[in-house]
Amino acid sequence: MYMKFKTLAAIAFSAVTIFLYSSCTKDSTVTTKTSTDEEIATQIATNLYKSFTATIASDNNFSGVPAGNSVVNGKKVNELTCGQLIDQPFDNTYTQGDTIKDVMKGSNKFVVSCDNNLPNGYTYTGEYTNTGFSPWLSSYKNTVKEHYALKITNPGLNIMTVNGTQISTYDYTTRKDGERMVQNNTYNLKGLTINGSSRPKDITGGTADYVSKGSNAGRAFNFTGTITYLGNHRATVTFNGKSRDIEIY
Repeated sequence: MYMKFKTLAAIAFSAVTIFLYSSCTKDSTVTTKTSTDEEIATQIATNLYKSFTATIASDNNFSGVPAGNSVVNGKKVNELTCGQLIDQPFDNTYTQGDTIKDVMKGSNKFVVSCDNNLPNGYTYTGEYTNTGFSPWLSSYKNTVKEHYALKITNPGLNIMTVNGTQISTYDYTTRKDGERMVQNNTYNLKGLTINGSSRPKDITGGTADYVSKGSNAGRAFNFTGTITYLGNHRATVTFNGKSRDIEIY
């Protein structure tokens, strides 16, 4: 169950990422249009939010991953022991007739951290490779590597602080016109404060520096900037010298 969730989340995340990051978007008829600055800024912040919350702050936590206070089908950090390793390799294939094939291989590793011999968080290291095809894409290969350190700062309210990095590569070829899109991303997370009790989860503070570059149908793109999370599902995003206040949804 966890494997299917992770796989489908990865497909949705990556499908949305490429088109807006490369300054164009495609509708169901595969026509293109230029995205506005606000659309690009919104997608930059939203993509990280969706990927990040699907990994370590998810409501769909079927894997027993330790969380701050309340958790679905899992364990609280204070139920574990200092230095305990939770290792979760996965290898999952999802098919739907001859039209969809999705293969997800990787691993999630959690090491419980402590303060004065009391568990107060964990470090997370994860990586996966996601390959396959769909009615829209003749092929895709996505790789993601993540490393986060999570500390619970208010167990009663399930408030967490996270630092770490995420590096990803997305490589697509569209089925209709054979266009290839390649995107390389690096995020550096600094002091993100997560309200794990809110629905949906809210990043109430902290920043994420990022670089996203690659090519879309032979056209190069390169975005560099910082996401500053403001709480209430809002953020300020800078990219290539521009700044936009946006809503994350």
